[in-house]
Amino acid sequence: MTILKSVKSISPGKSILFGEHAVVYGYPAIAMAVSITSSAIIRKLNEPNLILDLKDNDLILEASNLKELNSSIPSKYSQYGECLHIFQKKFDLQIENIEIILQSELFPGAGLGSSASLSVALVSGLNSYYETGLNKNGINEIAYELEKIIHGTPSGIDNTITTFGNAIYYQKGEFNFIDLKRGIPLLITYSNIEHNTKEAIDRIRKLKEKNPQKVQKILENIGKITEEGKKELKRGNYQEIGELMNLNQKYLAELKVSNKNISQIVDISTHNGAYGSKLTGAGLGGCVISIGEKDILKKIADILKDKGFRSFLAENDKKGVRIE
Repeated sequence: MTILKSVKSISPGKSILFGEHAVVYGYPAIAMAVSITSSAIIRKLNEPNLILDLKDNDLILEASNLKELNSSIPSKYSQYGECLHIFQKKFDLQIENIEIILQSELFPGAGLGSSASLSVALVSGLNSYYETGLNKNGINEIAYELEKIIHGTPSGIDNTITTFGNAIYYQKGEFNFIDLKRGIPLLITYSNIEHNTKEAIDRIRKLKEKNPQKVQKILENIGKITEEGKKELKRGNYQEIGELMNLNQKYLAELKVSNKNISQIVDISTHNGAYGSKLTGAGLGGCVISIGEKDILKKIADILKDKGFRSFLAENDKKGVRIE
């Protein structure tokens, strides 16, 4: 097999810094791109083949044409075949003689936007390979269509933050970018449990039905924390951001979407010098994000490793999707 041309696109992951769950009830939330990435490599082959290599799933699919490839893709990965179909139809292309390699450093099912990150990387890679001229808005639009295949009615935040990078303040479907003044060192720790968005949302809904005033007050307080967080992000005051994260975590625990593993990670992180630590995303599993000085976070990662938790040292990503 001879490789005649190759393009590599990388896209960041995402974290929810403030406001998860309260956003469902109309309050704001802030998402931030993180420097843990997904990649799409598109290579031209000198053979009449189409190859889709899903590295993280140990799955290689090979076909003689796009129709054959799409029919062989398992339904849970059908967004990738749909992406190829969109490009072929939208730009009047012949999708042939290429190998596509998709891979992500992100923990799957952990609230880090791994599906959106992979979709965005693939769209960007195809755009570059076929020179179709899409800007980031165009890449984001196609990636959103792919997210619909996976999630039904997604908010669009995952594909938007992984396309554009930086941070986004969002409320009731409206997105506003926050330009972060400097890098934020992060420690992202997997709780060893996949998150369960539906169960978490249902749990809060039932809690709200049982104790409407108490839960409404908690959601209102999370909304206020998010507003304060937006101000402190603009100021670059990361110690204050950490304190707000700790308070946000306290309220999420009161909403019953934390658990023993998350609490253990948060406690270890805050007791060993992190400015702040909280679950990110749905909760009941997934990941914990902590911010602090880089050397302190390295030490915390070692302590967590001894307790059986895997961590990534990272920082905020300001670039979004790009070609390497």
